[in-house]
Amino acid sequence: MDVDDLTAALTEHTPDPEAVLDSLWTKRRKRARRRVLLAGGAAVVAAAAIMVWPVGTAAPGAGGTGGGASGCAVMPLQQQLAVAREEGFSVVLAKGALTGRSATGNGSAYAEMRLTDVRTLSGPETRSGSTVWVSSDRGSGGPVPGTPSGSLWAPDGSLFGIVAPSSPGDPAGPYLRVAPVVEGQVVLSTAGCWLEDGLPIRAYDGPLAEIPGSDSFRRAAQGGFQTVPLGEVQRLASR
Repeated sequence: MDVDDLTAALTEHTPDPEAVLDSLWTKRRKRARRRVLLAGGAAVVAAAAIMVWPVGTAAPGAGGTGGGASGCAVMPLQQQLAVAREEGFSVVLAKGALTGRSATGNGSAYAEMRLTDVRTLSGPETRSGSTVWVSSDRGSGGPVPGTPSGSLWAPDGSLFGIVAPSSPGDPAGPYLRVAPVVEGQVVLSTAGCWLEDGLPIRAYDGPLAEIPGSDSFRRAAQGGFQTVPLGEVQRLASR
């Protein structure tokens, strides 16, 4: 049990043991849910160019659509969006392009992305022209237990995502957990830890963009890509 949390709870309330512990565990549960919601990758490399795998072509070394260790905490999309609203994060549709800037923080690396054509579905407005940080694991191996597969978005930059303040120790500025939007479908995978349970889904095998050198597409492909209709995601985000 965190001593600082316990001390804060004791000074914040009348010292009723049950009330104090209830307050403490409520804070800890909310903090844990926030960590799950913001689950992201580790290292990224920044570059202005974007790598895209061709339609119908498996990424080198892709293992098909079978599962594999991903390290993603299981939280259905509907619950992820509900937590985002509770935390006051922004849920957006936009187009994104890498700026070429990079940064590190808390042992992870980030690439900067500029957002245009932004539509805020819920939470505080995110303006077109805003910059955010996206993260990604890097390497040639398969999915690494304890880590997701990085960041992916559509070849034309179209994306859906949750914008949140950076955590202490991370680069200054908002962080974006991103999913591609292709032909009216949101593409879910271990890239960004987007997992689904309960919504209509179908497989996806088209092209996606990644941070150069991140190997995100190939590693996410080992767990498979699924799509959810954008209209359904918009409905859930605006509840």
